[in-house]
Amino acid sequence: MLTLNDCIALSDLLPEEIEEISRHERLGFVPAMAKGHNLLNQPWGPPAIRQILRDNLTAAVRTSQVERCGRAMETYQGFQARHPGGIDRRKRL
Repeated sequence: MLTLNDCIALSDLLPEEIEEISRHERLGFVPAMAKGHNLLNQPWGPPAIRQILRDNLTAAVRTSQVERCGRAMETYQGFQARHPGGIDRRKRL
């Protein structure tokens, strides 16, 4: 039987990244994990997740949540280092 930790490991996301997706998409932890994993399997997925993380960081800055800003920035930078590529589907060639 798979545990939650096994599923997190298989998702290729860190728990804090899943929490940020959950917050942005207003989903529970497990559905957010599934959504994040599915996004990572798309060529435009990493840029989409980076945008989610930037949106959350912007919201934290706008509401002056200093502690959350620090965590959101660390999460964003860690994700960007681990998943640098992808095609931003919003950009036209």
